[in-house]
Amino acid sequence: MNDISANSAASSLGKAQSTDPRVVVMRQRLDRMEGFLREDPSNNALLITAFETALSCGEWERAEFHMRQAQVLEADVLGWRLREGDYWLAQQRYDEAQAVLEALADTPQPPPGFIDVLMHNLAFIELRRGRHADCVGRLASMFEVQAATSSAGAPPPVAARALQQLWLRALHHDGQLERAMDWTRTAEKYGALDAQAAGIASLIAIDASDFGAAQRWCEASLNNGTPPEQPVEAFVTRASLALAQRDAAAASQFADAALERHPTDGRAWSTRGFAFLLSGDLGQAYEAFRKALAVMGHHIGTWHGLGWTQILQGDLAGAQESFEAALALDRNFAESHGGLAVVLAMQARRGEAKEHVELALRLDRANLSGRYAQALLTGEVKDASDVQRFGRRILAGMPAPFGADLGDLIPSGAEENG
Repeated sequence: MNDISANSAASSLGKAQSTDPRVVVMRQRLDRMEGFLREDPSNNALLITAFETALSCGEWERAEFHMRQAQVLEADVLGWRLREGDYWLAQQRYDEAQAVLEALADTPQPPPGFIDVLMHNLAFIELRRGRHADCVGRLASMFEVQAATSSAGAPPPVAARALQQLWLRALHHDGQLERAMDWTRTAEKYGALDAQAAGIASLIAIDASDFGAAQRWCEASLNNGTPPEQPVEAFVTRASLALAQRDAAAASQFADAALERHPTDGRAWSTRGFAFLLSGDLGQAYEAFRKALAVMGHHIGTWHGLGWTQILQGDLAGAQESFEAALALDRNFAESHGGLAVVLAMQARRGEAKEHVELALRLDRANLSGRYAQALLTGEVKDASDVQRFGRRILAGMPAPFGADLGDLIPSGAEENG
């Protein structure tokens, strides 16, 4: 029973990438397996290998052929029923996959590990459909505190490790940061935390502003396992921690490593955007933030990053749209009101700017972008060079989405590089 998260990645490869060296190697392996099968067509182990290899390179018809052959032979019946679910999942045909898997839910006396794989795959469907709360609901009964401590000191089996990773991803996407942090701390305390689940938890810790835990769990992930096993979240965390140290080179390196593993990961693109902003490359920062928002338009911190990039580029209309988008997501976020107030003040729209300054400071008396906007309204900032200098001073202390100060990410002369 294989880890479906690996198989589902096949859908992103597709046949169009026939020149990708990884796909070429997998197809060559598939050819060899099929050669062996011609000599020994009833060999179940060979059928499994050929099927899984076909899935990994997007050869759906060849995968189906081997699956149907195994079903005719009636070898490892339950295992092949699960693999039929893998077959549909790899093609993102979730209705077919769910129908196959739900039919297995009442299997009497299932073999060891069967239920873990079945539960993982059913919950995975919910996650892929964006039903994060439903995914959490499916897994909650398996992840009470006692579940985190039941195998204390023993490395979790493969299926259990995959379940931990899915559990934490579901909690993260559903915004249940405290619940995820509590569960992870408990599992860590009892030695039951999978190293790669720790990598996922490290990004949750970034969002929960627990940077000590983020560092610890990130290191646990990146110091264990092979690179293909290490989750994208661990690399995003490492990049975020580098940003907090104002190390643009390291932040870029780890963000790029995250994007190599998952080219459409929104958090990786957002972190890459902040790394570009730190290095003063406003054009690249803008493009990275736009790519991030194309896949996670709900992320307020990324809208802020884009908005401040646009301010530094002189694109006040675009910046206004960005901060308004952030406000549409949460009208009680002080920094969104403050950022919009800055834009309105720079457009000499004093009445509107004052309104948003008041809202920002009412929500958070220490709101720094609101104070920045006040300085613009009072004339303390008088010219373009003052805008940048004052912006760095006022924004210092404003938390960016990774623990640094947003002011630290505005380099001297940034407006000249836009």
